[in-house]
Amino acid sequence: MIRLVVCLLAASTLFAQTGKLLGPNNFIHSVADIDKSVSFYRDALGLELKDPAVPMPRYLNDALSDLTNTHGASFRAVSFKIPDAGFDLELTEFTGVDRTPAQGRNQDPGVASLVLTVRNLDAALAAAEKAGAPIVTTGGAPITLGSGNKSIFIRDPDGMFIELSQPNPLPATTAPAGSNVIGGRFATTVKDTDATLKFYKDVFGFDVKPGAAFASNPPVSQLVDVPNARFRMSRAVLPGSTLTWEFVDYEGVDRKPFNPPIPDPGAPAFSLRVTDADALAAAVKSAGGEIVSVGPPLGKAAGSIFVRDPNGFLLELIQRP
Repeated sequence: MIRLVVCLLAASTLFAQTGKLLGPNNFIHSVADIDKSVSFYRDALGLELKDPAVPMPRYLNDALSDLTNTHGASFRAVSFKIPDAGFDLELTEFTGVDRTPAQGRNQDPGVASLVLTVRNLDAALAAAEKAGAPIVTTGGAPITLGSGNKSIFIRDPDGMFIELSQPNPLPATTAPAGSNVIGGRFATTVKDTDATLKFYKDVFGFDVKPGAAFASNPPVSQLVDVPNARFRMSRAVLPGSTLTWEFVDYEGVDRKPFNPPIPDPGAPAFSLRVTDADALAAAVKSAGGEIVSVGPPLGKAAGSIFVRDPNGFLLELIQRP
């Protein structure tokens, strides 16, 4: 049974009539082997675990099984701090249920990229390569973009895209002096920019900033390994934060939806803190999204609901009274 059944809301008034978005929480990434992934993100990329102890798997109760639609699974998770990002990186591992490894392409709607800002790109890349990270960028070397900024795309052990970026000049940071990673952001690929921006503005109140028209950009094509594509980059600032979400649209190339189930290694999601998860989930559905979680409504109790936006990207709505 879907968590909540309500009357349809007019798209132009969805945000005003539903729950409030309080702010961002975590970028979530399902992995096949959390111990292997912890080694990559901690030892190769230098991110700090919020809790140094990696937990043992535990059997999901009915409520958590309803949340993730994974009855019969065992689960464990860890979180990493990303300096000055406004969100943490959460790795999740499901076992005891069928899982299919999922790897999309940069142009596929629903794909997400974690962008890590680093002090020294050469050092970050060398450590990632030593850990076995595949290089995505055409030619295998960093690309210089505009103003001397350097970037390269790699994949983590489960195939998720990571952009390592060294801005010129380096921004101010609160990161420890010994941390090569000094910031972070994230991006998702969309199938329709205008529809996506309308969705996030109407449902969640994002401050959207539409990008310019589609245009060719050979250095970016090389960076993301999508030859001959035309790009449109838009942004939105999340309420309750300074976090900017990047939305990337492609045209002129083959694209396929990338919408893996929650437990599949490689599946990305983002969690948001909200005041009324039931109402926002209903608004997501009314605006062309999908409710993934099953079970009764949350009501006023603490809990979460997973939904998909119109691109198939997973969102976790976290309600804390």
